[in-house]
Amino acid sequence: MGQIVESAHAKINLALDVGPVRPDGYHGIHTVMQSLELRDIVVLEERPAGISLDCMPGDPLRQGARCSLEFDRDPLPPSNARNLAWRAAELLREAAGIRRGVHITIRKAIPLAAGLAGGSADAAAVLRGLNRLWNLGMSREELALVGVKVGADVPFCLLEGTAEATGIGEKLKPVPSPPAWTVLLLKLPVSVSTAACYKAYDELQNPPRVDAGRMLEALASQDLTEVAKCLGNSLEAVTLKQVPELILWREAMEEAGCLGVLMSGSGPTLFGLVRNEEHGHDVFERLVNTVKQERQGLLPNLYLTRFLSSKGNDEFEGGAWHA
Repeated sequence: MGQIVESAHAKINLALDVGPVRPDGYHGIHTVMQSLELRDIVVLEERPAGISLDCMPGDPLRQGARCSLEFDRDPLPPSNARNLAWRAAELLREAAGIRRGVHITIRKAIPLAAGLAGGSADAAAVLRGLNRLWNLGMSREELALVGVKVGADVPFCLLEGTAEATGIGEKLKPVPSPPAWTVLLLKLPVSVSTAACYKAYDELQNPPRVDAGRMLEALASQDLTEVAKCLGNSLEAVTLKQVPELILWREAMEEAGCLGVLMSGSGPTLFGLVRNEEHGHDVFERLVNTVKQERQGLLPNLYLTRFLSSKGNDEFEGGAWHA
C-alpha cells in the first residue's frame, strides 16, 4: 500500500472587499490571499476500500511556526464525514469514478475556526495527494472543480502562494509573491460564525468597502510599509463588534510594534506584519509579557510564522484560473 505526505498551509487575507449578495445567495468578494508557512501535515495511506480519518494535535514549531505560545489547544475537528478532508476524498472518488480507499491522518497546527482556512487547506492537500496516490493525472483546474464543492477557499489552497480572488473566491489570478515576510498571528479562544458575520454585514447601513487593487499595487512594489498601509477587511468591523476583546488585542499588537494589524477572513484571528524575523521575536516577547500580565479573561494563542513563497504558480502566470 502506498503513502503520500502533503503540507496544508494556512492563509490570510491581506485585503478583503465584500460586495452585495448575488442572485445565488453568495456574496461577491475581491480579495488578496497569502499562504503562510504554518501548516497542517496530511498523511494519505492507500487501503482497499472506504475512507477513514484521524485528527491529532500537531507541533506548530515543527510545522512552520518560528515560535508559539498556546494557552489552550483548540478542539480537534471531527474524524468523520463532517471533516472537509473526508468530504474532499469522497467527492474525488465520485469525480474519478473509482472505489479505491484511503486512510487520512491530519496533524493539526493551524488553529481551528480561525479565518485561516485550515479545513480548506486540509481538503486541498487531500485532493493533491490522492491525485498522486491514485495516479489520476488530473490537472489543478480539474481538482479545483472538485474542491470548490467542498469550500470556496479550497481552489486557492490548491494553488498556494499569493493570489487575487474574485467571484466567491474561486476565480484566481496568481500574483508574484512578496519575500518571506514575518507575520505574527493572535488567535482568541472564541468561535465566529461566518454566516452570522455576513448577515450582520448585510444589515449595516454603510458597509465598509476595501480597495483590493491598492494592495496589489503595494505587493508589486514589494514595499512592506506600503503593504501594511493597504491592509483592509470589510468584515473586520462586524467581528470586532461581536468580539470586543479583539479591539484591545489589536491595540496591544500595534503597541508591541506591528507595522499593520488586520483580521483574516471572518476572524477571529488577527495578524500583524513586522519588519523582519528579529523584530518579530521582539514583538512576540512583548505580547507574551502582555498576555502574562492579563492572567484573566480571554487569553490568546500566539504564533510567529512567515509568508509562503509562490508554489508552482508559473504554469498559471499571466492568466486567470478558476474552478
